[in-house]
Amino acid sequence: MLKKDYIPDKEPFVTIGIIMPEDQAKSITINMPSDTSGKYEIRIDDHEYPLNNNSVIEFILKGEITEVHFNKLIKTTNKTISVSPVSQKKELLPKSGLLVKNVISGRDFHWKKHLDVYLPDTVEISMIDNSLFLYNKLPLEHYLMCVATSEMNAACPDALIQSQTIVARSWLLAAVEQKHKDLGLDSCNDDCCQRYQGTTHLTKQSVKGSSETAGLVALYDNKICDTRYSKSCGGMTESFDTIWEKKKVPYLKVIPDYTEKQKGFNMPLSDETNFKKWVETVPDAFCSSHSVNEKDLIQYLGTVDENSKYFRWQQYVSQEDITENLNKHHHINAGSVIKITILERGGSGRIKYLSVSYSDKNGNEKQLILNKDFIIRQSLDKSFLYSSAFIVNPHYDNNEIPKGFMFTGAGWGHGVGYCQIGALGMALKGYSAEEIIKHYFPGSELKKIY
Repeated sequence: MLKKDYIPDKEPFVTIGIIMPEDQAKSITINMPSDTSGKYEIRIDDHEYPLNNNSVIEFILKGEITEVHFNKLIKTTNKTISVSPVSQKKELLPKSGLLVKNVISGRDFHWKKHLDVYLPDTVEISMIDNSLFLYNKLPLEHYLMCVATSEMNAACPDALIQSQTIVARSWLLAAVEQKHKDLGLDSCNDDCCQRYQGTTHLTKQSVKGSSETAGLVALYDNKICDTRYSKSCGGMTESFDTIWEKKKVPYLKVIPDYTEKQKGFNMPLSDETNFKKWVETVPDAFCSSHSVNEKDLIQYLGTVDENSKYFRWQQYVSQEDITENLNKHHHINAGSVIKITILERGGSGRIKYLSVSYSDKNGNEKQLILNKDFIIRQSLDKSFLYSSAFIVNPHYDNNEIPKGFMFTGAGWGHGVGYCQIGALGMALKGYSAEEIIKHYFPGSELKKIY
């Protein structure tokens, strides 16, 4: 595993979770590549077996035993199984490697999908919590070649692909979050870490983006930067301490996603009046439609992203849905939601605290305080609000209780650090990868470490 605050002087190998224990997989199917992709072998209980090209491997969990079907053989084991190339390939090709079927993308989000993904290098399969667990072991630069076009599309300009690759490399090597450390993983394949769909969408451009920036990271005070990123900041990035821990990270702070001051707006956006005007208009930001026409945006986005509005959005949530969702996540026995009050905002307008006034099933009025970006977005809409930078307006009919709530918001995601659509806007305007990195991580510098 990668270590926090350690700067490697040579390319490391990384371990990436693909089918996670929480997916509760009881079977996994892997299709072997054709002759052009090279030979593979499977290792079961210290025995190695050559694998036929174009064949299929089935892993079936039966109690505490994994049954493996391959080459017209059936083997059983309770140990880790590995499938590896006989000889390591230095260059990756699109849709090369092992085809793993039915991999989840978008866990716990409304855009959840099941995909078939091509994985390079080695995969291993083990058992955890009565489920099959599959992970990919590969050189870091092979991984990064695949990340850029898993997060965004190959149609993006070179500066976007290069900057996304530098950000992905820096984030992984900084090893600050390590969300799956208990599983021995450096990252998983999904949005909670960073998207990785193997060579499925690999292009010459993403290979070039990795090779041209190989070993290049963002540094601040001689440490690799924790280069967080989200889809759209909505015109203003947020600070680290608003979204996560109560500590200042000097390069993860509130910055405008533009170079020239926007006329007609007052700062800070933590002020309710200032934010309301901001969210109800379209400032000339890098991530706005002034830089990237929203009707053309889908051609630049990742394959699991939605063709939707990212800079400004609206979402109506009915009384029934919001009450049901709050009861589900907070077990408050609410009968109806009476009022939602914003208590404190961060510098991008993202909400730190809000209050939900509700009536319980016995008619007693009570209050629930929600804090933190993820909790707020998860609690107020079963399909997950796009960001916590929003204003909320109750809708009434003839009753005193709202029939629903309209959320009008800015940006998609937490908004801290690198704004992917903003970086795209900068790249389309001719900014270099280095200029993009230094815009979103002020005070950082780029350095080649291996």
